[in-house]
Amino acid sequence: MEMHGQEMQGQEWESQELEETMEEKIRKVVRDEQALILSALRNGLDHALLHYLTEHGFEEIPEELRAPSRLGTDADEEARDQTPLVDPALTKGIHKKTIQAAELVAQILRDHGSLRLSHLKEEVEKRGGNLGSNPTILMKSIMKICPAVQKTGRGRFTFLP
Repeated sequence: MEMHGQEMQGQEWESQELEETMEEKIRKVVRDEQALILSALRNGLDHALLHYLTEHGFEEIPEELRAPSRLGTDADEEARDQTPLVDPALTKGIHKKTIQAAELVAQILRDHGSLRLSHLKEEVEKRGGNLGSNPTILMKSIMKICPAVQKTGRGRFTFLP
């Protein structure tokens, strides 16, 4: 009788673990879909559709998606094609000052390449920003919302597009 109860409890644990695993998989799919939607809104539907078609191995891609139309001046196109430095999908619940600091840090690192944190802090202050009294903690938050900013070594950060 006691053995039968333990088997039932073991099966309940297995089913509960299975449900949790399925929930995690569903959450991941939903997050991926939301990121795709945000990307489509940010970069335009044609770009998102082209990315989807090439990613899923479609051979027949319409010509208008392959060769984007050239409307407007070069400066307008360059500004339109430039993707944001900070991923808007990752900024939920992040303070506006942190997001602004992340954009500034990403811009500086993109321009200068790899920098030590002390030099990065000086450069941010030159441009009117502030990393606060403990920039290491702020840099951890910045790396979460801006995946292109990476820590490459002891106190050294770089921008990887």
